[in-house]
Amino acid sequence: MNICIYKHKPTVDVTLKILDAYHRAFEKEGHSVLILSQDMDGYSPRQAKEIAIQFLNHKSDMAICYGFAAMPEMNDGYFFRSHGIPLTILCFENPFFGLNNKLIDEIKRYPDYYRFFVWDPYYLDLLKQYFKNCYPILHAAEIAEFQTSTPVFERKLTFVGHISDFNQLRAERIKAGDHVDNLIDQVMLQKMHNPVLNIFDLITDNSGRIPGYKANDSRFLNTDIFLHKHVVYPLYAEGLGKYRYYLLNQLSEFHVDYYGDVNWTAPHITFHPPVSYFEELPGIYRSTIVNLDIPPFQSIHSLNNRFFDIAAAKALLLTEAKADLRSIFDDVELICYRSLDELKEKIKFYLENIDDRNRVAEKLHQCILKSHTYEHRVRYMVEAIY
Repeated sequence: MNICIYKHKPTVDVTLKILDAYHRAFEKEGHSVLILSQDMDGYSPRQAKEIAIQFLNHKSDMAICYGFAAMPEMNDGYFFRSHGIPLTILCFENPFFGLNNKLIDEIKRYPDYYRFFVWDPYYLDLLKQYFKNCYPILHAAEIAEFQTSTPVFERKLTFVGHISDFNQLRAERIKAGDHVDNLIDQVMLQKMHNPVLNIFDLITDNSGRIPGYKANDSRFLNTDIFLHKHVVYPLYAEGLGKYRYYLLNQLSEFHVDYYGDVNWTAPHITFHPPVSYFEELPGIYRSTIVNLDIPPFQSIHSLNNRFFDIAAAKALLLTEAKADLRSIFDDVELICYRSLDELKEKIKFYLENIDDRNRVAEKLHQCILKSHTYEHRVRYMVEAIY
């Protein structure tokens, strides 16, 4: 098949890493891949003409993008559909964040030109209420990039990830004076105390806090764009940092190495700058006894790419108990936590029992090799569509 992959300018670099991995996987599986990029905005007329000729000659059977980035509007419709090319949209974040009424109308009017692969079953079910071609998909790992040498443990407990400036985000939200502020604050508080709770259930339970709220207000249905953009997105953006900050501070009996873009006063934490995804990250995972995964609030049942990357590096991680975990890994109780106390117990156990740590890390690694590489995902996508 001829595959066109559209790369946009992301707010999070890992987005392009995922598309790069799909690029390599499609080529390994024998497909021809053409890359289109938003970087073409700066091309000279000659360069633009060359790319246009390549695009027309490629005769793509399918285009792939991350989110709705590859839907530039043209005079006669949206770009890929106007060229007769079906677009496959990878949704590894809440798809409702990028939707609007214009896109909904386009996709409903031309359903055979759009396919969605959604990483979280909860959002998949919601999206199916709008669109025809929706499929589940899990994150994956690129074994060649994350395979490292035999570990020499240099760190006991590590977390690698973004921590948003949640105080600034909340200040901006409060200043804007949105009538859902009390709802967001209450749901955030409850989710912080019990992270396994579903944010949509919490929103439903607390919707009476909205001034003038009526039980039949369609804006607060789980499928309504208003709810996702004005309530769920602030919970995700603020909660991403707030909960990670809280949890790392609660682990004061352990020494934590944190790799990210912020720092604060915490004697038990050593702060490091962000690291390169392929060049440095695999070695950090592999040389850490226990890697910590703190998923964002938008993940309801799914696992993020950190799970697959750590397992690909033949390292150990502890992650929240998510429904998808049982479909991937048999011994979920070895690596999941449902509370802070359970997390602390498992950290302590693996720090004191390195053989058990290595055994679980090897089992995770074999799990990825067997069923969860990007080559597996490419085969699945092609079979699902064709």
